[in-house]
Amino acid sequence: MSVKTFSQKNRARCESPTGFNHKLSDWSMSDWICAITGEIGEAANIVKKLNRVRDGIAGNDPLTESPIQLHQALAYELADVYIYLDLAVQAAGFDLETIRDIKFAITSKKIGYVEEDETQ
Repeated sequence: MSVKTFSQKNRARCESPTGFNHKLSDWSMSDWICAITGEIGEAANIVKKLNRVRDGIAGNDPLTESPIQLHQALAYELADVYIYLDLAVQAAGFDLETIRDIKFAITSKKIGYVEEDETQ
C-alpha cells in the first residue's frame, strides 16, 4: 500500500464513528507528539528487554518475553509510532511522502551523498 493510500485509510479510521471517532483537529500538536513519544517509549522498553537477552541479564519474564515475542512486540510498537506520526503530519497539514522526500534530499546534499546509479 502506498504512503498516500495508507494515510487516507489511517485518517478515515481515526475519524470514522466505527473507528476511533476522533477528528484530527480534536488534538493539538502537543497531544499528537505526546502520543508518538508514548509509543517510542514503549518501543524503547522492548529494546531494553532485548538488550537484556543479548547481554544475558535477568529481568525478563521468560513466559511472555522470549526474544521472538519481544521482536514481534517491537515491530508492533514501531508500527504504532508510524501510525501516530502519519496522523500528526496530517494534522499539521503536511503530506508525509512529500516532506520525507524533501528532507531526505536536503540532508543528502548537506552531507555530500550522491545516490548510486541503480542500473550499474
